[in-house]
Amino acid sequence: MNRRGFLGMAAGMAVLGGGASLAQAKKLRIAFANFNDESSFGAAVLKGFQATAKGRPDVEMLYFDNKQDAARAVDIARNVATLRPDVFLEYQIVPAANQQVARIVREAGIPCLGIQVRLPGYPLYAVDNYKAGFDAGVAAAEQAGKRWGGTTRALILSYPEGGPLFLERQGAVEVGLKKIKADIATEIHSTKNDPGAARQITADYLTRNPGKIAIYTHVDAMAIGALAAARAAGREGDIVISSFGGDAAVLPELRKDGAFIGTFTSFPETWGETLLDLAAKIAARTELPDLIHPPQQLMLTPANVAQYYPA
Repeated sequence: MNRRGFLGMAAGMAVLGGGASLAQAKKLRIAFANFNDESSFGAAVLKGFQATAKGRPDVEMLYFDNKQDAARAVDIARNVATLRPDVFLEYQIVPAANQQVARIVREAGIPCLGIQVRLPGYPLYAVDNYKAGFDAGVAAAEQAGKRWGGTTRALILSYPEGGPLFLERQGAVEVGLKKIKADIATEIHSTKNDPGAARQITADYLTRNPGKIAIYTHVDAMAIGALAAARAAGREGDIVISSFGGDAAVLPELRKDGAFIGTFTSFPETWGETLLDLAAKIAARTELPDLIHPPQQLMLTPANVAQYYPA
């Protein structure tokens, strides 16, 4: 082979080698739309995503905030469809809007995973909402029994307007309470997802009911509102509160071993790691189960809080 031919072949090999390197260096583009960056739960999920993505040089993240707004979620889906990421992770809790979101991304040919509320036709990553409610109901009733020999009343602060996942938890709380105390009288109120409303509802309920009371709240922020109402009324010793979320704001209350007796957590700050791994599998066309729960879900209580969150 003459020198010119050798150099041409070498150049060709270099091009091929460079192409292979470029292919190996190609990043996985993942779009993540959070349900609300400003909520405590959504903020924990986002923070976990960002921390995990920093350690993943193979990943390029595109972040969006649905702000708990169905119309905004649809607009974001249209934007994602034009950006054409490798995978779309959609966290949006209004089922009716998810029908349209799913149609948009399906027409764009973008693989997806729904988070907490299903995107029709795609796998779902979600907390076991029945277990969350049931375990919280059991925990509140059991703790009431230990402290006072039981209680005949329970206040459930729910958010039915939030959709099926809140309704499922609400129903499971009642089952859990009644499993421990079959004749417990339950009263359900909507907080409208407003801690101020949770505080006022609790204050009014305590005024009407002088006895011992078990309380459940649909997220930890409402538990803080309910606890504030009990303290203002001088009734903290008359209540036990269980909740949902695992919010860092309630950890000091758990460490006190007082009225706040537990929060059901799925460790939202770790979701980013799990979801990025699932996104990589989706991009590789690996078939996922139809329903995937967070790998760890449990009641966080005064007895185990130090194990998971050392002071």
